[in-house]
Amino acid sequence: MRTPSLGLRRGVTLIEMMIALILFVAVFGLAVPFFRYQARSVSQSSGRQDALQNARYAQNAIDRDLRIAGIGVVSNQPLIVQADKFALTFNADLTTSDSADPTSIYYDPTVDSTSTISMNNGAKVQLPLSAQWYPDSNYFNGSIPSRAETIQYWVSLDSTSGRGDQYVLFRRVNANPARVVAKGIIIPAGVSFFTYMRPDSTGALDSIRTTNLPLIHVPLHGAANDTGHAAWTDSIRVVKILAQGLYHDPNKGDIIRKVASSTKLINAGMVRSTMCGDVPLPATGAVATPMPNPMAPTSVHITWNSSIDQDNGEKDVERYMVFKRLTGDPDWGEPIASVAASPATYAIDDTDLHTGSWDYAVVAQDCSPANSTMNSAGTVVIP
Repeated sequence: MRTPSLGLRRGVTLIEMMIALILFVAVFGLAVPFFRYQARSVSQSSGRQDALQNARYAQNAIDRDLRIAGIGVVSNQPLIVQADKFALTFNADLTTSDSADPTSIYYDPTVDSTSTISMNNGAKVQLPLSAQWYPDSNYFNGSIPSRAETIQYWVSLDSTSGRGDQYVLFRRVNANPARVVAKGIIIPAGVSFFTYMRPDSTGALDSIRTTNLPLIHVPLHGAANDTGHAAWTDSIRVVKILAQGLYHDPNKGDIIRKVASSTKLINAGMVRSTMCGDVPLPATGAVATPMPNPMAPTSVHITWNSSIDQDNGEKDVERYMVFKRLTGDPDWGEPIASVAASPATYAIDDTDLHTGSWDYAVVAQDCSPANSTMNSAGTVVIP
């Protein structure tokens, strides 16, 4: 029997192998730079996005808390405690472990109890980037401590970065340990992380100049020394935040992504719901003078100076009322004059004179309306 022979197989010649290898290397050589470019683009895009997200996270964290500033504060507790270019401190009932707390925003049964009520002056802290310690007073609603805790945000230079403009954002509640919110925050020289806006004399919002910062509120809101520069924190209506995140591109260098925002203080001016603000401070320097002379007066000239709350502090004085009564009478009755608030000094004449000893006084009234205590102008005897 004849054994069938195997068919001949043709292989690949050396030349064919060389051509195939050259084509493979050529295609691979063209593909590698393309894939490297794509990988680098993805990495750069991811880095830029990380920088943006980092800045946005920092801004969102502050905005979330700041929007409810003033919730739950009691009458003598300031809303904004500190307004600095790189630090912000305010009071708000942000978190509670009491499910019956009607004003708190967040309920967390596991939260530390020291983070759910106002700070005690026995555990005061140094305000960020300041020499001021807070609080000097305790805040109560009757006998119950205020539920509004103190929230502090500030940026501090990152000494590990090797840069002079890279910062870390911190957050602290009351006297508890500070926590890192975000790193890699870029603040160029001469740029503020926080800026503040308050109404000007026409009611339009205007930025507070950095030369007027920092502003630190006095310990007790509405106290006699809650006036002038320190009281500007009461009139802040908008806080602007400029957060900038950093990405270091190995080819293009540093890339910075900016997030700018404005947070309106919704509760500013409305945290004491029964009135425009606290009861206004009284007028000052009231004097009643018989004219043209005490022996034969035809009128009584009453002068006074504006309340401090007219142009500073809460800036809510709308009018002044002048009263008079017979000396010894417990009832002041109706005012004899009402004068719109505007100038720094005031004067009126009372020509409705009757024999007797008459007491005069001036009262400042806000938009509630709520009246200040009376500023005595003295006693005039009409013969």
